[in-house]
Amino acid sequence: MNSKKILLIFLQILPLLSIAQQPPCREVVGYYAGWQWYDRNKLMNPQSVPYSKYTVLTYAFFQPQPDGTIKISDPWGDKNQLLGPINWSTAPAGYDTQYDFGNAAYHQPNQKLSDYAHQGGCKLMVSVGGWTYSTHFPAIAASPSLRATFAHDCNSMVKLYGLDGIDIDWEYPGTATDKQNYTILLQQLRDSLDAIEPQMGRELMLTIAAGASPSHISYVEWNNVMSILDFVNMMTYDFYGTWDNFTNHNAPLNPVTSGAQPGFSCSEAVNNLLAQGVPADKITMGVAFYGRSQMTPGAPDVYVTSTGQADNGHFGADEGTPLYYNIMSVIDEFDYHWDNNAQVPYLTGKTTNSFVSYDDETSIELKAAFINTKALRGAIIWEISGDYIENTANPGTIASTPLIDRLNYTFCNGNVGIPEPDILKVKVYPNPVSQKTGIFLKEEVKEKLVVTLFDLNGNILIQDNFEGKDYYILDMNEISQGIYFLKIEAGDKTYTEKLIK
Repeated sequence: MNSKKILLIFLQILPLLSIAQQPPCREVVGYYAGWQWYDRNKLMNPQSVPYSKYTVLTYAFFQPQPDGTIKISDPWGDKNQLLGPINWSTAPAGYDTQYDFGNAAYHQPNQKLSDYAHQGGCKLMVSVGGWTYSTHFPAIAASPSLRATFAHDCNSMVKLYGLDGIDIDWEYPGTATDKQNYTILLQQLRDSLDAIEPQMGRELMLTIAAGASPSHISYVEWNNVMSILDFVNMMTYDFYGTWDNFTNHNAPLNPVTSGAQPGFSCSEAVNNLLAQGVPADKITMGVAFYGRSQMTPGAPDVYVTSTGQADNGHFGADEGTPLYYNIMSVIDEFDYHWDNNAQVPYLTGKTTNSFVSYDDETSIELKAAFINTKALRGAIIWEISGDYIENTANPGTIASTPLIDRLNYTFCNGNVGIPEPDILKVKVYPNPVSQKTGIFLKEEVKEKLVVTLFDLNGNILIQDNFEGKDYYILDMNEISQGIYFLKIEAGDKTYTEKLIK
């Protein structure tokens, strides 16, 4: 291979180096699930978040109470993250078990989550409610006194934690009365936040997380609330799962081919909301950094009978709803498939009757392209730790965030890099790599495959070939730590990827 060709390859993949440094070109709202702080030895923590990749972080979740007050969900985790490490020389005994908002005087100064977010150019909100904590919303929204108490506590959170606003995740308004009262509740919250803006010295946001199905969309007075809200976070995921009798996709971009329920796809949900008169620039579409697994009594596939059980054998740590990095850790135990209609990937177990629907870099890019095409405000991510790929050479640090990087790159550069027919479909894992990484074919290839590893100067460090099998193990044991580029060729098809050791 001559030096000009090597240089051309390098120039083709060089733009990918800038993904992590590019600021978001649209709104990117990342949900920060506080309980994930405990996983992987606190890999996700206030110091480790790549704030420059988000415009807003939304900390989830706080609990509405029957009397209209609000409580935190985890006294230890929430206080340590939102206010900084507890200072036990000042904090009273039992402070870490009490469900009050906390007291900044009992924490190390300048280590709030909002301190780190603001230093990183990112705003911080708290989400109240969620699937687990929405029980008391109907009563609160219906009562003037409870609404006042609720709004007061929202203001208290804003001031104590240094927030930039409040997100309401009521799952879900379901009656005509709820529909009317939701508007009243949101207006009262808007008025109360407006009242403390001079004290905070900045404008404060109010957003909602909205269900994406047609029935959920119908229980919001969109014409009345849009002047109240900064934007709407559409939860365009969880369309299908273990609650169904058949397997299907968690978050299809387009309607599924078989077993489709009307409105149960990202594109349909967005179009339905636009039809309600919601402006495109006030819609952020949900993007899932997780998947859903289902077990089948026979061979797994899309739209086959489900047992109603998740794959807890592979994904017990996520209760069968695996985060992206956990899917990648066992990807070689599955066969990869692409649904060209729904525009999402899925996996089927090689030795188990397991079906896994999830999003990868390709489907994330297609969703970002759809958001661009529709001129939406941006995206929401559930949830940010899903694509935190841990550095195996330096445990406890984040080596890469491939999904959010691909999302932002497409937002900023248009529909760039969407695989065309001449792009070889492979999966490289793990990446980053400590000693060896696997190259797994996602398509049948008859030609001999050539594997080449380049350094940043375009020098060939490894070149090998293989044929007659669907995987190859690349041995990088003798390669020093750094950034490299991998190219895989099969006939006229090629694939390139940045490798980190």
